[in-house]
Parts: sequence; structure tokens; C-alpha cells
Amino acid sequence: GRAILELPGRQKGLDALIHTLEILPGPQPLKLCVGQAEQYEEDIVGLLPFDSSEVKIARRSGEAGGHALLGGESRDGVLGEFNTVALLGDVRGLKLSVDSQYRMVLDIPSGVESRTIQVARHAGRGAPQLQSFLGMVRHRQAKDDLPNLAGMTKGGPANWPEALTSKGELGSDGQAYTIDTLTLPESNPWNAWLRTAALDFFPDGRMVLTTHGGDVWIVSGIDKDLGGLKWKRFAAGLYEPFGVKVVNGKIHVTCKDRLVRLHDLNGDGEADFYENFSADTDVSIFFHAFNFDLQTDNEGNFYYAKAGQYTDHALPGAVIKVSPDGQRREVFCTGFRTPNGMGMLPDGRPTVSDNQGTWMPASKVSIVKKGGFYGYVNNVKNPNWAPDGGRIDVSGVIPPKTFDQPIIWMPQDFDNSSGGQLYVDDPRWGPLSGRLLHTSFGKGWLYYFMLQDVGDVSQSAIVKLPLDFVTGIHRARVNPRDGQVYAVGLNGWNGGGRKGLIDGGIERVRFTGAPVKLLTDVQVRRGGIELAFNFELDPKSAARKSSYELQQWNYKWLQRYGSDQWSVKDPDKKGRDEVVIEKVLAVPEKKRVFLSIPDIKPVNQVLAKVRVKAADGGMFEEEFYMTVNRVPEN
Repeated sequence: GRAILELPGRQKGLDALIHTLEILPGPQPLKLCVGQAEQYEEDIVGLLPFDSSEVKIARRSGEAGGHALLGGESRDGVLGEFNTVALLGDVRGLKLSVDSQYRMVLDIPSGVESRTIQVARHAGRGAPQLQSFLGMVRHRQAKDDLPNLAGMTKGGPANWPEALTSKGELGSDGQAYTIDTLTLPESNPWNAWLRTAALDFFPDGRMVLTTHGGDVWIVSGIDKDLGGLKWKRFAAGLYEPFGVKVVNGKIHVTCKDRLVRLHDLNGDGEADFYENFSADTDVSIFFHAFNFDLQTDNEGNFYYAKAGQYTDHALPGAVIKVSPDGQRREVFCTGFRTPNGMGMLPDGRPTVSDNQGTWMPASKVSIVKKGGFYGYVNNVKNPNWAPDGGRIDVSGVIPPKTFDQPIIWMPQDFDNSSGGQLYVDDPRWGPLSGRLLHTSFGKGWLYYFMLQDVGDVSQSAIVKLPLDFVTGIHRARVNPRDGQVYAVGLNGWNGGGRKGLIDGGIERVRFTGAPVKLLTDVQVRRGGIELAFNFELDPKSAARKSSYELQQWNYKWLQRYGSDQWSVKDPDKKGRDEVVIEKVLAVPEKKRVFLSIPDIKPVNQVLAKVRVKAADGGMFEEEFYMTVNRVPEN
């Protein structure tokens, strides 16, 4: 019931902890345990005044003005191991005592004024160490310069006052969607390595950027020409911040150990207070053990994903949900291996990616639900990590018989290492607005989904955009100022990925206004697949079965690393099956076709290639992958 300001520290040259406490007014008396030890000899347990030179003491009680001592077994009056505590500052009315459990207890009375005290603690052996501690205490007492903790809540001087500048590079306007580059200030006074990890925006268009090494930067001057970018280092020292979200003007960051909320208390453009918004229950040191991304739903709840393989976490990879005030956290769903990215649909359903590996047949993206299980089983032994820190006997873990299916599976040559998703709702982004996007960390590519809900089951087709990013992208956001999509990422492990990716970069995917022909929808229907385009088709070309080529295959869900491609017709045979199109039916408005496939049924993977002539005589070529989880009955 009383506010406490607290500053931990230590004494140089002596193994002593120095805790400064500013205790604010309140009617509630407080009781603080400042030390505890095993049972000790009765004759050397008690309180000792500062000015005493005696070491062997009798039990005493009374007001503080000295220190509490818990001494170990003595022989011939020689002090053995001991724990001791001393108080400095405004000690009026405070009492130290040693209770029956050998705890050193500090009683703090109620008060109408603030008081500042220091609690000095030390564990040692023998009289010389005790006298050294007492000498340090007397020295601090004489100095009488306890820090002003309330003053620290108002912010301090800037650590990085210099703002850096750079000039971006614009892509060609000859295509509908082009890539602009926001040039990084790689040469900077602090030798900060800008391995870009995550991004978000303030409502005014300023970007918040985090780096793998623990920085947070604010980037301003983001306009159409990118000619005057300004970079201000806002925070440093965070633990691998792989997600960031601006909520109510405050920057929230996903770190490996917690969610952190950053406060600029004096408005100088730097964070003065790193608030522990929601501490994690697991911090694993293996190099794959990340906390990924940060999303919010319509009610303001936060979501981030924890790796399953490579961690000491008790659960097999989990999405963690945190309440808007940070006070409550829960496991939302489980079964992820390395879920390097999330997204959020407009209706509040989270999306999560995962990557091929143990128990993971191929890379995938799922729309997740509370209590869902998504495939990774925590039964893998490794000398560097173990489920629940080794407390789980992995040999006794029985895998479930099934798991919740993703909206899309993706083979390695399409996406070997998946990133996060982004729903774009700004019409300024052109004909692809209103869609869910997907990023690839391994390929440095961007994709768009064509979603379909069949009852309570979701599925999708996915198309790659003809864009090559300079780095492996895994986070993307829409800038509210210009309505364009910005993506960041880095390059690290990348077996099977695109060669030549660099270790960081920020790029804008800008809609130029140029015309573009697109495949806009793919829907599974009873007896076939319907395709929709944003342009009129040449009727003859659209009606030819040869304009469409479809293959399909399944994956096997096993503990092994990834899966081969398996025939649907003969499940014991590796390979793909050709999908026979009985006929092609045109839809009256000339922008749709129906591929009649009478025996269509659920399948993990379909690859479709389209080569059709448009009504204006131009050829349109596209390919897409899709996953069919359910075929509608009507």
C-alpha cells in the first residue's frame, strides 16, 4: 500500500550490496527481510552499534543505529562465516531484529513524509572482513550523500545527443510496386551494428526501429523522396528485441527476457526508464531461443511467440498473450518450433509462421486459436538445452495424433525460413490493399495471401511478388503517414536461402500507381477451384485446359527434420501427382474461371501455374501455392 523507489548497486572493492530505498508516505507499516541464514551460534547473533570494536556480541534488540549480524560457528571467540546488514540515511523509528527463523527483519513504521535509506549487506568470514564492512559503512555514513531517487524519475542527460542523417534511394516507377531503400547510418559515433530486427510507427509517421544487438532508434524525415532521413538513438542495452509496437505513444519491445515499455521522461528523445512491462518465465541461452514479434488485438492485448525447439521452456513453443496493462499473461496456444513472426487479422485472429525442421514437415503459416496445438512436440534431446530445463523426461512424452492445420504449407524453394505477416488496410497501397502479406527471412521475398474460410476451417493460396529485398525480411508495418508497406530484417542462419542477403536493411514497398495485372482470388469450390483476376481474360485462352498446370502432394508429420513430398494417390510413394482438369468454365464477367476438378479433396500442397492471355492481347503468367484443408459441400 505504499510506493517505493528502489536503486540497487554494489560497493567497489568489497562484496557488498547497496540498496537505496525511498519510502513514500502512507499509513501502512512495512516489514522487510534484509537477510537470512542457517542456524547460528546464539552468542554471536544480534545487533551491533557502529562504534563498537567488539566482534563477539550478545543478543540485543532496539532501534536501528547499527547493524544486524548473523555469525557462524566460532571457536575460541573467532568469528566464522557471517551475514550482516547495516542501515544508513533516515533511520529514525526503524527497527532491526533477528527472528526465530534467523531472518534479519527491518520494521518500517507508517509515516507522513518520504524517507530515504540505504541497506548495505555483506557475507564474509572472520573479523577482518567484518571490520572492512563496518569501515565502509562508517565512510558512507560520514559522506551522507544518498542519491535523490525521486529526481531520477524525471529523466537524465542524453547519452547520444547527436542525430545522424542519411539519404534514401528510390526504386523505379516503371512497375506498380517498387522498392525504395532507407539507407542506414552504418558509420556512427558509437559503432552500433544496425542488424535491423523490428519496426513500427508513431501516428505522425516516425519509425521505431530495433536492432538485434539491443538498440531502439527513432527515424524521422520519411517522406516521398527520402532525401533527409534523421536517426536518433532512443535506447540501448535491450536483450535481442525482435518485436516492437507503439501503443498510446509508448514504445513496447519484445525482448528475450520480457516485454519492456520505454519512457522518455524529459522529452529529450531518449528513453530514461525501461519499465519491466511483463517479465517472461523462461530465458534460454541457446542461440535459437528467441522471443519473436509483437502484435496487439482489437482489445489491446499483446501477443508474441516463443521458440519451442532450442529452449528450456516447459511448453513446445508458445504464443504468449499479455493483458493491455501488462499485469496478466497466459499461454494462448502451443506447438511451434521457431515461429519467427506473427500477424493480426482485422477480426482479431492472430497468425503465426513456423519453419521446417524437427516435427515440422515444411514452412507454414497458421491462423491460431486459443488452446490450439500446431505441430511441434517437445520430446527432442539435446546436450545444450532441455524442455523445462531438463525436468521433463522427453522419453515419456507421447506425441498427439494430430495438430491444427495451417492455412498454407510452403516448400523450401518457395520459403525456407518464414517471417511475420502484415494485414494492409490502407487504400493508398493500391490493388493489394485489404490483404494479408507474408515475409520470408530466408529468401528476402514478400507474398500475398488469398484467404478462404470454410466453416470453422481456414485455408489459403499464396503468391510471391516480383520483388527482391536486400536482406531477409521478417517484420513489416504500414506507415500511417503515407500508407505504404515498410519491411526490415537481417541475415544469419540461412541454409537453402537466397544468396547475397546483407545483415540489415529497411525497405519501403511503394505503390507507384502504374497499372498491374493480378491474380486476386483463389477459392476452393465443390468440384474444383475458382480463379479471379483484376482484368478481363481472352475467352479462348481462358477456356483452354493447357493454360493451367496443377500438381499436388502431401507431407508426413514425423519427428524427423522436414518431410519429403508424397503422392496423394499412392501415400507410400514419393513425388507429386498431376491434377487433372476436366474442363474450364468461364464466369460471365470475364474475370473469373472455374477449373473443374471433380475428385478434388483436401491436400497439403498444390502448385498451380497459370499462363493465360488477357483481353487486351497481353500474356499473363503467375504461379501460386495453396493448401486445401476442406472442400465446401456447396
